[in-house]
Amino acid sequence: MSTPYVLVDFENVQPDLSDLARTPYQVKIFFGARQQEGRVPLKLLLATKALGEAWEPVLVSRSGRNAVDMHIAYWIGRLLKAEPTARIHVISGDTDFDPLIETLRRDGFDLHRTKALADLVTKAPRAAVARPTRAKAPAAAKPQPVKQPASDKLSGVLKHLKSMKDKPTTRARLAKWIDTHFRQHGGVQPPKVVERALDDLVRLRFVTQDGTKVTYNLTS
Repeated sequence: MSTPYVLVDFENVQPDLSDLARTPYQVKIFFGARQQEGRVPLKLLLATKALGEAWEPVLVSRSGRNAVDMHIAYWIGRLLKAEPTARIHVISGDTDFDPLIETLRRDGFDLHRTKALADLVTKAPRAAVARPTRAKAPAAAKPQPVKQPASDKLSGVLKHLKSMKDKPTTRARLAKWIDTHFRQHGGVQPPKVVERALDDLVRLRFVTQDGTKVTYNLTS
């Protein structure tokens, strides 16, 4: 299972991190040099106590423009190098992260930014409560593609994919292939259109993504 990480730009936003207690997130809190000179807020002390061993402080030793941002960018690369399938959520109101995040998402990495921690907490599963062991149900059959109308663009992509013998094996290569398909069938499309088509393939279960790898479930 992929490790979920939360990287908090505490110089930019100060959310109530106690909301992440008893969730699977590993939390890294980035403190600017000037923040380290003042008193620690009581709310932060209580939050770190609730997080237990699931949090780690990252102290930026020098102040300067974007000093904390550069450290967060470094940690994103460090975590993805060690664990390419990791899920990383940057908590910051700084939109300067967005170009980096969009590039990495196009390459198949699971990376997001949000300013409000509530957006993330509502999606976080809480720690499971121990229950009596029950017999396992038989394995479910492989899900078939959801039968929903596809757009004209997506229909063309599906038709072309079905006819291919050697299909792209990673999300990044599939995104590049979709971009080329659009260029050859109707003209250049914005990156958002390419990304949306890829997301639709996954959502409609024509494509299954596991980390950066993709497999296909295409009917004839």
